[in-house]
Amino acid sequence: MYTRIEHRSFVMRGFLAGLIVVAYSANAFAEPRISIKNPLKLKGASLAAERIPLGEPDDYKPCIALLPSGELLVTAFHQHKKPGGKIMEQNLLWRSTDGGKTWSGPEKLNLLGREPYLTALKDGTLFLTGHLLPQDIRNQQGYTHGYLHRSTDAGKTWTSLRIPSEKIKPGASNHTTRNVLEMEDGSLLLGVDYDGGGGPYFMWRSTDRGKTWDRRQTCQPLDFKSRYGFFGGETWLWATRAGGILALVRVDSNELPILNQPTSGKDDQDDHFILYHSADRGKTFRRRRDLGDYGEMYMSLLRLQRPKLLLTLTVRKRNPPLGVQAILGEEQNGDIRFDFQHDRILLDSKTGARYQGGGFGPTVQLADGTLVTSYSYRGHDDKTHVEIVRWRLPSE
Repeated sequence: MYTRIEHRSFVMRGFLAGLIVVAYSANAFAEPRISIKNPLKLKGASLAAERIPLGEPDDYKPCIALLPSGELLVTAFHQHKKPGGKIMEQNLLWRSTDGGKTWSGPEKLNLLGREPYLTALKDGTLFLTGHLLPQDIRNQQGYTHGYLHRSTDAGKTWTSLRIPSEKIKPGASNHTTRNVLEMEDGSLLLGVDYDGGGGPYFMWRSTDRGKTWDRRQTCQPLDFKSRYGFFGGETWLWATRAGGILALVRVDSNELPILNQPTSGKDDQDDHFILYHSADRGKTFRRRRDLGDYGEMYMSLLRLQRPKLLLTLTVRKRNPPLGVQAILGEEQNGDIRFDFQHDRILLDSKTGARYQGGGFGPTVQLADGTLVTSYSYRGHDDKTHVEIVRWRLPSE
């Protein structure tokens, strides 16, 4: 059984507790335009942009979500070194009520698990996934394990579920999918699995907006063999209009190399993504194709207001400038298509050729069509920095 934890408060960082501070203004931090790499269909070589820095040096891997009210939320985390090789990783939350032009916070969230990733449902219910490392001073289990945090009041209070390995695969690291998938019928799906090879793999399902979960349904990923998890490989789920489910899965490139493009990856920065598809609501997943190139990660999809898709991804190795990029594509007959060779929108290129700076970089679209993307980059000081970029696509 999982552990249920309730959190009823937060602490502000950097100012008096409870004080809301409008910390950043887009007009005060205007930055150069967004470049377009290898333009073919997109007109022009660049796009206008507004960039807003958040937080302090070494804040890392932000994720953005849009609530039905129009409020924007951004999460990130900051690692604090502790004696004896231990760490404490603090989750942070910023808020914006003007489309990302100004932000309050950060709030220190009393939630366990690094790399916080947000999902906002249509009714405003929020989920935050993450995983807690063994060296974190708050880890009482001694192994890496995931968490699913839930809020029904825009992130002011949270309840938490710990993902267990006990009685399932004792001592094995476990993970969830990055996001919670909301299906057309209102049910929710969350992938859960265990490292070490062979799973087990589960597709949790909820019919009450995440209050409770049926954890019995097993999942079989076909054409997949790894010492890591299928969902724990930072998998991102997406529902097609045709009723299927796509899984964008990060894999070890030595175990599952790109077809006809072998590699000898030296570390996990050489990982890449593979597209899997399920036609039975997550009971099985079949491999469709490789998605992108080596060193490209943290992929997410957005249906735009016009009949197009936007893929946001992070280039972490091999093809500088490193950073968060976006590509326009289409959905056709339950499949997605993107031209990875042309029209790459370089939302963030500040890392340049330095060692990776993180990323995540999901994108949301406001009611007026403005796109807002979060990212982290590595600066000349060799520290990571969090920013938001507001931008628009060119007209047709």
